[in-house]
Amino acid sequence: MPVPPEADDPIDEAFAAYLRSCDEGVVGSREDFLAQFPEMADELKNLMEAADAINRFTGAASQDSGPEVAPPGADTVNVMSAGLDDSGDDPAATLPEANRPKGDPGPTLPYDLGDYELLEVIGRGGMGVVYRATQRMLNRTVAVKMIRGGMLACEKDVRRFYTEAQAAAGLHHPGIVPVYQFGHRAGHHFFSMALIEGTDLQRKINEEEMPIEDAARYVRDVARALEHAHQNNVLHRDMKPANILIDQKDLIHITDFGLAKNLSADSSVTGSGAAVGTPNYMAPEQAGGHSDRATRQSDVYSLGAILFACVTGRPPLVGETVVETLMQVVHEPAPAMRSIRANVPADLETVVAKCLEKQPKKRYQSAADVAEDLDAFLEGRPILARPRGRFLRTWHWFSGVPLVGALIGRKVVRASPGHRRFQAAMLLVLALMPFFFVAAAMIWSHHIQAMPENVVIAGGLEHGVYNDISQAIADRLYQAEGVKTKVLTTGGSWDNRQRLLDREVRLAPMQASAISGDDLCVIAPLFYEAAHLLVRGPELTQQQPDLDLSLVAGRRIAVGPVGSGSRKTAEMILDSLNLTSDIAPREVISWSDLQSSDAPDIALICIGRGSSLVSDLLRGEWRLMAIPQSITISMQHPTLRPLTIDGTHYQAAGIPDEGIATVGTTAFLAARRDAPAALVQATLEVLYQPPRIFVGLIPRERAVEWQGLDLHHTARHYFAAFDAGSE
Repeated sequence: MPVPPEADDPIDEAFAAYLRSCDEGVVGSREDFLAQFPEMADELKNLMEAADAINRFTGAASQDSGPEVAPPGADTVNVMSAGLDDSGDDPAATLPEANRPKGDPGPTLPYDLGDYELLEVIGRGGMGVVYRATQRMLNRTVAVKMIRGGMLACEKDVRRFYTEAQAAAGLHHPGIVPVYQFGHRAGHHFFSMALIEGTDLQRKINEEEMPIEDAARYVRDVARALEHAHQNNVLHRDMKPANILIDQKDLIHITDFGLAKNLSADSSVTGSGAAVGTPNYMAPEQAGGHSDRATRQSDVYSLGAILFACVTGRPPLVGETVVETLMQVVHEPAPAMRSIRANVPADLETVVAKCLEKQPKKRYQSAADVAEDLDAFLEGRPILARPRGRFLRTWHWFSGVPLVGALIGRKVVRASPGHRRFQAAMLLVLALMPFFFVAAAMIWSHHIQAMPENVVIAGGLEHGVYNDISQAIADRLYQAEGVKTKVLTTGGSWDNRQRLLDREVRLAPMQASAISGDDLCVIAPLFYEAAHLLVRGPELTQQQPDLDLSLVAGRRIAVGPVGSGSRKTAEMILDSLNLTSDIAPREVISWSDLQSSDAPDIALICIGRGSSLVSDLLRGEWRLMAIPQSITISMQHPTLRPLTIDGTHYQAAGIPDEGIATVGTTAFLAARRDAPAALVQATLEVLYQPPRIFVGLIPRERAVEWQGLDLHHTARHYFAAFDAGSE
């Protein structure tokens, strides 16, 4: 597909983003992409049709307009799918030969293919067709898979087809469908494999709510089979319920290695920039167009998604379109399983959460580890994975003591020596001091629930919006609860993060990128912060609305004070634009210094839209510019999203009607995970009480929709109660 020149207006930028996304494999279809730009859909469609005409003229192949994403039920070897292919009720089912003359059905079944007699179609997917067949010499019934394009299949299809056959043929495990033979005969590429009489996991999910123990057992067995593949340097990369067959003995069999990657040969049917797999079940690194970087942890992510679907009846992340699903997989955390099915055990939810970590290094390091933890869950033993809270980690260890497990109804099959020693000491203490633990529990419960006498809240930079928000919350807490409050001026998000960890403050506003680790959690989303690209000087301001990046070379860029979230966001954006420190030196200065004549001529400020700081600068010699490649930047960084700054935010700045494209992040009110419940409850009540505490506050009804937030337990109950009451 031809690549247009560098985009200089919204239509060109969107079209350029479309072409890059096609090359990188992150677009589901043209309709999906056009739906994101309703105001310019007609112009974009004309550009796409013109590109198609050029491709036809130059002989370029353009069979599809999106990434190589396997359809949900593709290429499943399963006799239960017979009769569901697109041949309808036509009795003259044919072999897969493409582009036949009209009226020519081709060879009909049964069909003689050497040693095999093809009897009937039992499955049809996006790339292959599977037949029930008889192998004459061995007098057995097998499944024969052939390329859907038949003799006219393209080189890419043939390569993927043989990748599947070779990958599966090298694996010998009862949980993997064995391949018997593959080759090319009578113009047809084919391979034969075992015929699994039964159903597939997707059908079981669709039929009825699956018992939790059955779901864990199925995925445990899948993990063991997948570990065998990994030990033989084969990544599956398309694990999903439809590719897991269940025979008549209720045993699982993995099939469809069409997207497999051989680690030892560093080979794959795709390269960098392709999103391969099924969107709902692929790992974030695959959904982000980096399938060449897939590792064993990518298949581990898919195991977690499959277990999530088995338990809840739906994949963890589901968008209305393929593109939306891919974006959710890359940027958004999966909802808690208990929010969909209330009786999910905490241990199973922990296993799934660890599998579904966005960062591969935080997941289980092997499929064998997943199988081991699922074995522990099924046997009632403590699992190795732990939830994020320190208190919960202690509780999980404590419940592994046999006596404690018996008291709470948790079966402890194998207790460690440490658990047994602790139990002996505990029995001795119980015999001498029967009321000790009751008193300690009451004191601890009162301590963690009570409202503190003094509440210190972190603000932000002097005259910044964080200070205003924190002061408003402090004033309302004082009026409602009578507690002493104090607001500290700080260096910004990362300074606030450290102050929370050091227990210097109890509450702090901060950007999304600063909230991480086991000790911090979210109380509520506050508002969206947009990246403001400001320039001054005639050479730069005449480039409006887009900044010519070639003019940036050698110029200093102000990125904000040390400890501010704005500086971290600015560095992510500059790195995405390939503006390294060698090309454009980054200067860490206070925003108040931008008015001086010796300050840099370019500043990148991430702050709430309508900021008085930016308004003051725009009233002077500074001008606001669009962020180039904003869509691409947001796809590269999970905490960023495309935003628009329009004339309502800065009325006297001369912003065009269509607004200025940029990226932004979300500011949250955060606290330590062990923050007192009474403080969190009171803070939420004053935050949402009328009148609105500040103009840009994300409303409570919108905050309820943020299912994946790592909320403080009191905040989670607060939003759940509001959501139930609003219904």
